[in-house]
Amino acid sequence: MRHRVIAAAAALALSGSAAAAQVRLVEAGIVCPRITTGELIEAPGTEAGVIRQIEYGTAFDLNARRVPTMDDLSFGFRTALKDGALTQVVTVVVTHPPMGPRGVEREEWTDTIVAGTTNLNLFTFEHDYEKVTGPWTFAIEIDGVPVVSVPFEVTDEGARGPVEQVCFQFMS
Repeated sequence: MRHRVIAAAAALALSGSAAAAQVRLVEAGIVCPRITTGELIEAPGTEAGVIRQIEYGTAFDLNARRVPTMDDLSFGFRTALKDGALTQVVTVVVTHPPMGPRGVEREEWTDTIVAGTTNLNLFTFEHDYEKVTGPWTFAIEIDGVPVVSVPFEVTDEGARGPVEQVCFQFMS
């Protein structure tokens, strides 16, 4: 299930090639497993057909790019506009090995990055069919051109140790 955090502000679109240079990566990583709630929003460019709007303020628990296939584990990236840039409508793209009954490899949805805020886009393993191992990439595209790209490696077991250490350190 794809997730995004929406900044609360009016959107004013900036167009043209100058816009592409205005988006920057803030951080990327993993969010410990948790049940996510929030409004489902139609996203026909995804395997599930929806994305979930999650709370603003979700923080990354690990600055890691190796992701184990654990239930309710999320991973992704936070982006923002460069100083002085105007609000920008973008396409968020997640690519991965074939997933689901249709073998989907590219999922996308439209998002708006509001000047002076950050946007968080995550993927959470909510269903077994989503747990495909291999290379995953999160990207921001403007007019079909990637302007930010972050690779991840999803593994069955390979990254469980660091995630379990951080996420479950207080469990006995």
